Amino acid sequence: MAKEEITSKRWFPAVAATVVLVALAIGAYLWIHFTPPVHAGQVLSIDVYPIHRELSTGPVNGSRTDGLQGQPDIYDQLIVLANVRVKNQTDIPLFLHDMSGMVHLRDGGEEPGLAASARDFDNAFIAYPDLKALRKDPLRRDLTLAPGQQVEGQVMYSFPISKAQWDSRSDVEMSFSFLHQKPLVLTVSPNNASK
Repeated sequence: MAKEEITSKRWFPAVAATVVLVALAIGAYLWIHFTPPVHAGQVLSIDVYPIHRELSTGPVNGSRTDGLQGQPDIYDQLIVLANVRVKNQTDIPLFLHDMSGMVHLRDGGEEPGLAASARDFDNAFIAYPDLKALRKDPLRRDLTLAPGQQVEGQVMYSFPISKAQWDSRSDVEMSFSFLHQKPLVLTVSPNNASK
């Protein structure tokens, strides 16, 4: 009987360590999968402003300055105005560092774009007066969100695509980078976009 007690005492630390490790693994799994993310967001609306130009200057000294094989050079650009809401869901401040976008085209191509800086945001409404009716307060970079704070603002992207490419996109991703945190990525498909 004494021999059985000695054997069981030797196994006890190994069993206890195994139980503790399993409990820690279960706790980590629950914490990772059931802890809300540090931030949340929503795209409230999207407006687009297509720019299409055929660049041709006509004859210059008897020759034309058109594109290949006499075709005009075509310039397409799309200005996307996204009205977004971002919320800090933690008990610490969050620091919004940068914003970018990515249009996923149906043919598998991707068109990346950075959000306009404060200066470019203002200049776009001067260069394209028709945009003024769509203007709202911008969401600025280097914004600090206090614990629980929610902000709304407009983000402007410029993509070198046509309106037809935009209309046939598979989706658009808007990424909001925070210092020392994972980025907040909002994906909008054509079905749930306002325009």
